[in-house]
Amino acid sequence: MSTQAAAGIREKVSEAKLDPFPVPAEWVIEGDPQGSAVILWKSADGKQCNGIWECTPGTFNWIHTDETATLVAGRVTVTPEGGEPFEIAAGDVVFFPEGTKTRWQVHETVRKSFHLHAAEGLPF
Repeated sequence: MSTQAAAGIREKVSEAKLDPFPVPAEWVIEGDPQGSAVILWKSADGKQCNGIWECTPGTFNWIHTDETATLVAGRVTVTPEGGEPFEIAAGDVVFFPEGTKTRWQVHETVRKSFHLHAAEGLPF
């Protein structure tokens, strides 16, 4: 559960209660990846937010907004469109520029904290 801290909102990433946040069915390549998330903060203009996301194993495509994410659990291989695959795991931080198209192969359930920025506004 989120609590108000002296300078904002405090949440334990590993313990946060998440709500369903499905991977779009048309993006799923293999398996049955189940996504869940919680948005901790969203800007008044709807262009930025912070939150926590989790996903079970499976393979799917994703199109990113500007995103900085820190994995706290799990392991995933990410393949950018036209690029080489790379692995991210618990303890890693990663940045994806807006418009980046990737394929995620989640090997072990991943949980991450994230900050998103979308120039035209977030779709949720």
